[in-house]
Amino acid sequence: MGPGPAELGHAALIDLHFHALPGVDDGPAGWDDALALCRAAAAEGTTTVVATPHVLRDPWMNEDPAARAALLAELNAKLGGTPRVLSGSEVWFGDDLVELLEKGAAGPLTTLAGSRALLVEFPPGWVSPQAAAVFHELRVLGVVPVVAHPERNLVFANEPERLAALVERGAVAQVTAASFLGEAGRGALAAAETLMKLGLVHLVASDAHSMLARPPRMAAARERVRKVWGAEVEEGLFVANPKALLAGEELPWR
Repeated sequence: MGPGPAELGHAALIDLHFHALPGVDDGPAGWDDALALCRAAAAEGTTTVVATPHVLRDPWMNEDPAARAALLAELNAKLGGTPRVLSGSEVWFGDDLVELLEKGAAGPLTTLAGSRALLVEFPPGWVSPQAAAVFHELRVLGVVPVVAHPERNLVFANEPERLAALVERGAVAQVTAASFLGEAGRGALAAAETLMKLGLVHLVASDAHSMLARPPRMAAARERVRKVWGAEVEEGLFVANPKALLAGEELPWR
């Protein structure tokens, strides 16, 4: 699963959702792009990113964790530790998530930085009727489902109670930094603000893909969150909660 939470140290800022590995999905096409993206994150004050390539999302199946680990090791060697890149995955939701997770290292899923948190993505316009039941089973196993960018999912945006039902079953929600800046569209901005008002945002991450299409925008998003919701909320979403999640602790800010 890669480096565990003990190796995180006292990172100032952790980006839990970052497409850092080259040539595996719709993130960076090659090494130059991957290095530029990671260095841009470091320039914004991010000291640790979790590489979250798409897994089980056609056409980016990425079912071989050993191949992903080899790319991760090479990326860290090229970066020289700035920022540190830890292992993870962004898993396409399926009703068989529990079965796949129980395969452990022999299966395709990789938790975030060796923690018990699993980043899960739903299709943009659909949420499985089995999602709540699957998330409950994950929690029974001690795994925390992290819902990736719910503000960009039409079901969660229009029916936030559907997201609330998952949170009640132990999930946490990760909103994309660019959504707070209106860069993911007006709909995503409005949904992010609504989810904030409802207390359904627990983490902010960049979901960085490339310098041209989706660069890391954590610094600007932190500034906007601080101005609108205050320094305590900004600290919780960008620093305290990500660190606690990877350490297996209760989130200090909800």
